[in-house]
Amino acid sequence: MRALPKPSALTSCEFWGAILLTLFLVVVHTRLLLHAGGLWRDEVNSLYVATTPTLKDFLDSLVFDPFPILFVSVLRIWVVLGLGNSDFSLRLLGFLIGTSLVGTVWLSCRLIGKERAAPVWPLALFALNPLTIVEGDSLRGYGLGLIGILLSFALVWRLTFRPWQTGTVVAATIAALIAVQSLYLSSLVVFAICVAAVAVAVKRKDWARARAILAVGAIAALSLLPYAGILRRAHEQLALQSNPKTVADEARSLMSIFASGKSGVAYVWMLIFACGLIPLLLPRSRRYLLACIKNPSDELLFTFIVVAVGAIATFGFLFSSGLSGSSYRRPLLAAASLAIQLAYTGLRRNPRAVVANLVGVGLVATTFVPAAYHRSQVRRTNCDLAAAAVAKAAHVDDFIVVMKFTHAVTFQRYYHGPARWTSIPAVSDHKQHRWDLARAALMSAAPIQDILLRIEQELRAGHKVFLVGKFPRSEPDPLIVASPSQNPWRLEFYLDNWRRQVANLLRQHAVQCAQIPLNQTQPVNPGENEELFAFSEWRD
Repeated sequence: MRALPKPSALTSCEFWGAILLTLFLVVVHTRLLLHAGGLWRDEVNSLYVATTPTLKDFLDSLVFDPFPILFVSVLRIWVVLGLGNSDFSLRLLGFLIGTSLVGTVWLSCRLIGKERAAPVWPLALFALNPLTIVEGDSLRGYGLGLIGILLSFALVWRLTFRPWQTGTVVAATIAALIAVQSLYLSSLVVFAICVAAVAVAVKRKDWARARAILAVGAIAALSLLPYAGILRRAHEQLALQSNPKTVADEARSLMSIFASGKSGVAYVWMLIFACGLIPLLLPRSRRYLLACIKNPSDELLFTFIVVAVGAIATFGFLFSSGLSGSSYRRPLLAAASLAIQLAYTGLRRNPRAVVANLVGVGLVATTFVPAAYHRSQVRRTNCDLAAAAVAKAAHVDDFIVVMKFTHAVTFQRYYHGPARWTSIPAVSDHKQHRWDLARAALMSAAPIQDILLRIEQELRAGHKVFLVGKFPRSEPDPLIVASPSQNPWRLEFYLDNWRRQVANLLRQHAVQCAQIPLNQTQPVNPGENEELFAFSEWRD
C-alpha cells in the first residue's frame, strides 16, 4: 500500500491551498467592484439614512432600515470625507470591507492558535460562498457584522481557553459590539458564542473567566437597549413583508445557506454530509475519531454549543417572524465555518484525516469557485439604465409608471427627466422602503384607481405611458378590501394584483407597445432586473 505524504507536506498543501483561495477571492472582489454598477434599492436606502440632515430624520429613518447605526455612521464619514460623489467611490467602501472580511478569516484562525493559521474551511465554506461575497461588498451592514462575528468567535475562544488577559476581554467586547451594532441578528450568534464559553468555564469551575465572558455578552446586549423603541416601530414594517412559514420552508432555507444557485452544489453537500456521518455511525470509527481529537470535552463542547444554540436561535426567530433571505443566516454560517475549522484541527496529527479534509475542502471550493466568479460580473441593478433611458425617451407630458414601489427607491435616485412618474401603489416617499404607506393604500377601496385613470387620460390625449418593470402576462383576480385587523398581512398578493390590473388595462386599450432596449452588456441581479416599455394611443 502506498504511504501517505508526511504531515508537514500535507500542512504545506493546506497553507498553499488557503493562499490560492485568498488570491482568488481578491480577484473576485475586484471584479465585483468593477462590474456591480449602480446602487440597488437597499443600498440607496442605506445612503439616504447615512446622509439625513438632522438627528430626528436619522432616528426616524432607522425604522425603515433594519440595521443598527454602525455601518451608516461609517458610510456618513466616508461621504463627509468627499468619497461618496459617485457610485464607484461608494462601492469602494464596500470593496474595502469585503476584502477586510477575507483578512479577518485569517486573523480569527491566527487568534485561535498558530497551528490553525490556514483557514481552509472558513475560506471555502464561508468567504468563497457567492452570497457572502455579494453581501459583504454591498453598502449594507452585513460586511461589518460578519467581521464582528468572526472576531467575537476567535476572541471569546481565546478568552475561554488561553491564559487570562485583560486586553482579550476588552478586544472581545469591542468585537461583540461591532457585530451587534452592525446586524441585529448577529446578537443571536454572539449569544450562542457566549453561552458556549460560559458552559466551558462553568464545567472547569473557572468562575472569574465565566464572569468576564458574561460581561462581554451583557455589554453587547445592553448596547441594543436604545433601539427598543425603534424596533417596536420597525416590527410593524417587518410584519408587512413576512409570510407564514412551515418547517419544510425553513429546512429549504437551511440549504440556501450553502447553495450557490448551481444544481450540483446540493449533491456535493449530500456527499460530504454522508461521509461525515460515517465516523458517527460506526462505533470503531467513532472511538478512533475521538481519540484523535485534542481535549474533546472542552473544545468540542464549545463548537457544538455555538452551532446548536446559534442555529436554534436564528432559525427559531426567522420561523416565528416569517422573515426569509439568506442574509439573515450569514452570521450563523460565519460562526459555523470557524467551528468546523476548530473541530478539524484536533485531527491534524492523523495524515488520513488531513487528506480527507483536503478532499472535502476541494469539493466545496470546486462548487463555489465557478458560481463566485459568475456573481462577480453581475450588475446589482439595471434600474439606473432604465431611468436614464426613460429620461431620454419621455417628454414633459408623458407619464411613467414604476411597477414596484420598492424598486422606485432606486429609480428616484437615477431619474432626472421631465416627465412625471409614480409607482404601484403611489406612495408619497420613495427615499426608503415605506411599507407603512403601501399598507395605507391597501386599506383603500380603490388604491390604484387614480393611476388607471391617469394612464387612460394620457393615452387619450396622445401622450405616451412608460412602464418600468416586468410586464405581467396574466389577468388580475378579484380583490377584497383588507381590514385593519387582518393578520397575517399578505401585502405582496395585493401588490401583484395591482400590477396585473395596470398591465391588463394597457394590454386591452393601448394601440402600440414597444420595448425599449437598455443596452446592458452583462447579466443583472434577478431581484432588480427591469424592462422598459412605451405605450401610445387609446382604443375603446
